[in-house]
Formats: sequence, structure tokens, C-alpha cells
Amino acid sequence: MNETKDKSKGGMDIGAERSRHVNDQGSTGGHGQQGGQGNQGGQQGAQGIKGAVTGVANTVRDEAKSAVNAVTDFASDAKGKVQEWSGDAVDMASQAGEKVQQWAGDAYDCTSETMKGFGKEMTGMITKYPIQSVLVGFGVGLLLGRAARS
Repeated sequence: MNETKDKSKGGMDIGAERSRHVNDQGSTGGHGQQGGQGNQGGQQGAQGIKGAVTGVANTVRDEAKSAVNAVTDFASDAKGKVQEWSGDAVDMASQAGEKVQQWAGDAYDCTSETMKGFGKEMTGMITKYPIQSVLVGFGVGLLLGRAARS
């Protein structure tokens, strides 16, 4: 970028110098061949400025293309990372779901066995003590009835 800046400044300096030279020729009354040379110098100066401006425009265009390419590459990389991370997240969620399902199954099995054992014990106790079981059932019923009214 500095190189382009230097080139454009140099072209402008040459153009300005040649314009001054033409102006000097015109103010000193240069006629004929000198006037033609002054005019030619002015044209060369204008061409130098035009070349410098064209060079700067080309450099700006190239830099803009480079910036667009860099942004496009960055966006592509970001898209790839997001897809990779989302795939990893799906895998992790799937694994977590499988673990939760396994834990729930284990908890159900454990609870089921415990309740079956409790049911067998209660059945055995009721069979062994039928009158006491009826009285306990009646007492629990009264307590639940009073608690429901309050």
C-alpha cells in the first residue's frame, strides 16, 4: 500500500512540476517550439497523474478483492466449525439420553423389586395377624378422614 502511495505521489509531483514548467513557459512569453514543448509537458504531467490514479484504483480494487476472499474463507471456516460442534452436541445429547434411560431403567427395576418384597411382607403379616391388621386399617382410615376434613 505504501508503494502505491509513493508511486501516486511521485506521479503527482511530476505532473505538478511539468504544469509549473508549462506555466513558466507561458508567462515568459515562450512561443513557437517552446510553447509546443510546454503543452507537451503538460500533457505528460496529466498522463502521469492519470497513471497514478489508475494505479491507486487498481490497488484498491485488488485489496477489496483480497478482503472479500479473506471474509469468505473465514465464513467457510466458521460454518465448518459450527457444523462440527453441532454434530458433537448431537452425539453428546444422544449419549446423555442413553445414560438417563439406563439410570431410569435401573431405578425402576430396583423400586419394583423393593415394592414386591414389601407387598409380600405385608401379605404375610396380614395373614399372620388378621384381627390386628383390620384394626390398624380402621385406625389409618380414621386418621386420613380427619386430615381430609381439616
